[in-house]
Amino acid sequence: MVGLREPGGYRRFRQDLGRGILLGLEFLVAADIIRTVAVVPTLEGVLALGLIVLIRTFLSMALQVGLEGRWPWQSVDAVSPIPASAPDPSTPRDPTGMEADPNAKPPRPGR
Repeated sequence: MVGLREPGGYRRFRQDLGRGILLGLEFLVAADIIRTVAVVPTLEGVLALGLIVLIRTFLSMALQVGLEGRWPWQSVDAVSPIPASAPDPSTPRDPTGMEADPNAKPPRPGR
């Protein structure tokens, strides 16, 4: 298991947790469908199942957009994902945009 303090650890944790929630939602939808088919289907039961499936589908899509940063029907190439090793925006940088070396000595003023 990846520690949260490792680079990209928090992002990986969020993605794993989100995928687990998505999988759980899929199992719940399947269980509702099986339950509706196993008992005598009534109009009320079928309508309730349809509403539950719509709500869970919306939640699944919202989670997927949050995890992957794209809609399920978008191709992976259409979106430029942020790599897991993206630099931390709070890291100090020098004027050229490179990460500043915390051990570097400040430059001497010119004479």
